Amino acid sequence: MKSLSRVVAIAAALLGTFAPCLAQTVADPALVVTPYATGLLQPVGLVFIGPGDALVIEKASGRVRRVVNGVVQAAAVLDLPVNSSSERGLLGIALHPQFPAVPSVYLLWTESATGADSVDVSATPALGTRLDRWTWNGSQLVFNQKLLSLRARQTDNVPVPGHEGTQNAAERGNHNGGQLRFGPDGKLYVFVGDLGRRGWMQNLGSGPFVAEPLVDDTLGGPAPDAAHLSGVVLRLNADGSVPADNPFFALGSSLGGDVGAQLTRVYSYGHRNGFGMDFDRASGLLWLTENADDAFSELNAVTPGMNGGWIQVAGPLSRLAEFKRIETLSFGSSLQQTRYPPTRIAYTAALARSRMVMLPGATYSDPQLSWRYEVAPAGAAFVHGNGLATPYTGTLWLGTATDSNSRLYCLRLTADRRSVDTSADPRLADGVVDNLAKYDATEAESLVIGQGFGATPDIREGPDGALYVVSLSRGTVYRIALR
Repeated sequence: MKSLSRVVAIAAALLGTFAPCLAQTVADPALVVTPYATGLLQPVGLVFIGPGDALVIEKASGRVRRVVNGVVQAAAVLDLPVNSSSERGLLGIALHPQFPAVPSVYLLWTESATGADSVDVSATPALGTRLDRWTWNGSQLVFNQKLLSLRARQTDNVPVPGHEGTQNAAERGNHNGGQLRFGPDGKLYVFVGDLGRRGWMQNLGSGPFVAEPLVDDTLGGPAPDAAHLSGVVLRLNADGSVPADNPFFALGSSLGGDVGAQLTRVYSYGHRNGFGMDFDRASGLLWLTENADDAFSELNAVTPGMNGGWIQVAGPLSRLAEFKRIETLSFGSSLQQTRYPPTRIAYTAALARSRMVMLPGATYSDPQLSWRYEVAPAGAAFVHGNGLATPYTGTLWLGTATDSNSRLYCLRLTADRRSVDTSADPRLADGVVDNLAKYDATEAESLVIGQGFGATPDIREGPDGALYVVSLSRGTVYRIALR
């Protein structure tokens, strides 16, 4: 199934088709890698609630595990009934910025319609992905409030009246995103993948079809009502309400209704899917990794009102012809969707840009760094200080969502903290890693800092200043520190 090939690590974790576990290595001999916590089941994220005290979320079990000084505690602090088909499950975790004074923990997860853990692709409500707030009482998480319901079902295998024959062969459960981060402004940022949708937020103002009815799918669209709010970064207050200074707050308020209410939450749109998001404290800028379909994985610096360009383009607009060529002629040629094939990608950058859905106040931005062929960038974390402060303060570390070709990248930013510093390798001056094949690292050799960590959907800087790398495919959290 092509959708599984898009994010190899998540699919491999579900299917158990891992490559042999390679040793974890780092390029800098001044660094040392040790397993911090082992024996976890598909861990996808962690937060530290105190020195040596972490909460780790497991994708498929729905459990939140407590890890004290590297020891996984026997009893889970929470066990949710998740639907973990494909890329669903327990996906994201964040702490209130004033934790523990405000003991709120935020979880993003896909609920099972059966009341028990399930991998049945259809066993979740249409709006089955939840953003919930929980209270940490010192030993358990206690439910506090449901903040948001998001689209979970992908019913694209069901014929849309008037468009019979355009449906996909099977239902999917991928492109969920799932990252949660509080920004320096105290707001909660939520990344939602495109969920296979093809509407306004994917730069298709009339949806994916060229004839009436102009809808996205069996649930309607293409306008971003609750069932079609995808491919976005959302910005919320800590209580789930909407900040009045969001970029499309005035637009959404003037439109009213469900579509208007959803637009008020949007910070940026035109994103495909990804597993990495973090703030650079030095600049306050949000950085986001995005997976390619087959061509042009991305690293984006996300600004308020940004339109990332998907599905009209992936990678920089200057490389549009190459994006179209790879997606049209290679790897199955489908962009995962029957109803919007890659043959419809524009032939010129000007035409692609003219087709974008530019909401009032929106701005298109090229990615800060791209890879010509998909490398599945995943977890992301900035080094802010303490343990790795010398010489890594200010660097951005990225993982990958592959197991057999897993890498860690270490990127330096320019002095203004707005762009990736590519001065160490003139081949990267154009902002594109021209690798030779999918998951190949050619032209990115100077950026690779580690290998053998498996699928790494989350990286966090700990209270001790070390970096903690969450490996879904190895069931392990690794610690990287200076010797």
